[in-house]
Amino acid sequence: MEDDEESVEDEFEDFEDEEVSREVVVPGEILTEDVKNFLPGRGTILNKEKTKIISLNIGLKQIKKNYINVIPLRGFYTPHPGDKVIALIVDKNPVKYKCDINAKDFGQLKPKNTVKRGKTRGFRGGSAVQDEISTEKFDIGDILVVKVLSADRLNKPELTTVGKYLGKKTGGIVISVDPPKIPRVIGRNGSMIKMLKNLTKCNIFVTQNGRIWLKGEDIAHERLLIESIYKIASEAHTVGLTDRMQEFIINEKKKRGIE
Repeated sequence: MEDDEESVEDEFEDFEDEEVSREVVVPGEILTEDVKNFLPGRGTILNKEKTKIISLNIGLKQIKKNYINVIPLRGFYTPHPGDKVIALIVDKNPVKYKCDINAKDFGQLKPKNTVKRGKTRGFRGGSAVQDEISTEKFDIGDILVVKVLSADRLNKPELTTVGKYLGKKTGGIVISVDPPKIPRVIGRNGSMIKMLKNLTKCNIFVTQNGRIWLKGEDIAHERLLIESIYKIASEAHTVGLTDRMQEFIINEKKKRGIE
């Protein structure tokens, strides 16, 4: 696993350039007729004539680059290739790990996707390294940061631990919020998460399936951070949240006598 301090700075890169409106849309609602400049993203579909992008869910309209998405107000995480998520290994057999990723289906992690390709080949006449052909690298109960390789309606999501900041997380605490609330925990250009990290002196790693890994210098700071994240989730629909949260944390630190 890469250094946690460095990963905190880059963890919200996948959430940048997002514009989430406060307007709730419903299934069947027309989101745009400008199909030349926009493409259907998560929770949306083109009509039969391919002239309109229509919502599939009740949720908030989001424009990310040239994709139009609808973020569900509540519910399970919907896996999407490229997402970084926190997974919990719940079972394993000789050919794969079974992972809880807070989705309707369990994800699967194959041993070949836990080691870099350049390191998996043996010498001529020999066998590949043990990690590639077995599931001895991780144990049931391990917490992993993984990337979704593939996800569709027919197959279980396939995962990988090969990549920057991916792999096993040791220590710390994992909490969950509704996946649609994650952009509010990040804040615009990472403003909220930077503030949380600085004021609570905790390492924080936020992922797209609603799970957040955190580790502080003591229980008091971790408890304050957890309470703050749940407060953000409950007030995600309100304006001026970052400033209010900063004031809340500063006041709570004074009340609790923590630096």
